[in-house]
Amino acid sequence: MKREIKTEIDVEELVKNFYDKILKDEILSVFFENTNWEAHLPRMIQFWNFQLLNKPGFTGNVFNSHMNRNIKSEHFTRWLELFSTTINEHFIGEKAELAKQKAKELGMIFSYKLQTLEN
Repeated sequence: MKREIKTEIDVEELVKNFYDKILKDEILSVFFENTNWEAHLPRMIQFWNFQLLNKPGFTGNVFNSHMNRNIKSEHFTRWLELFSTTINEHFIGEKAELAKQKAKELGMIFSYKLQTLEN
């Protein structure tokens, strides 16, 4: 049953379900083969808790950690598709829509920065 994103547990479910999709995806999984999941998942959960629930605790630059993975700007279209699909499968409401908007903004920023680096 779909529910609203209200708690840190909801955010954790969102992030874990999203990365489950990433790891099964034939386009994006290759970029995460050498990921230290014990370190990465908690950071992404902190990031989305900060974005959606205004929870302190996230510091750092999410772009820099992705820059060394040879990800191209066009990969963010697929990333956004999987993220939105994950939300639509599990969540409804204002925070779900906010998550999709934040993800879209991140994708646009990442794509722009990557295109700038590629040129």
